[in-house]
Amino acid sequence: MLAITTTASAQNLGKILKGVVTEYVDEATDGKATELLLVDAWSYDSPAVRFDSENELANLAGNALVGTVEGKLQSAYNLVGIKKGSCSLTLNADNTFSMVLGRRTLTGTYTYAADTHAIDLMFDTKLLKLSSLSGYAYIDGENLDVAFDCTKLVNFLSALGSKVSMLNSLTQLVDSYENVYLGFTFARS
Repeated sequence: MLAITTTASAQNLGKILKGVVTEYVDEATDGKATELLLVDAWSYDSPAVRFDSENELANLAGNALVGTVEGKLQSAYNLVGIKKGSCSLTLNADNTFSMVLGRRTLTGTYTYAADTHAIDLMFDTKLLKLSSLSGYAYIDGENLDVAFDCTKLVNFLSALGSKVSMLNSLTQLVDSYENVYLGFTFARS
């Protein structure tokens, strides 16, 4: 039992260290490291939840909710086909992208601002009521987190056909927090 705990702790420590090193390299290069590492094929892994506040107490309270928010978010994702094995994101060097969400494939162009980590996805399709989706992209070790303002993500999921009542409960859960970003964690394909 102790060996299993030690192995799990070592794996978590390894992930934490990779994330710290990635963040340090990214800060040292003004975000250029993330910009270069974005270009790849990524497979959906799990929901991404980020609480970003100047108030450390608010961050701690928000982090306590992460598991609950991730569970509700994954339930909404399942309704539109976003799950492991059926969702991917490919970001190309020519600033084009393709996103597979279940049976849908969305294509378009993207821009990335290295200094702020802002990413804008501009969709080619007219099927969505959204022409673009703006958020933030972060490389954390070997994973890519793409996160959006809560309202923007809810609008995106609604456009894909997710049930609004489920999304309303998620919105109510995070409404009292400032700077809540929800999205996707991708692993390299």
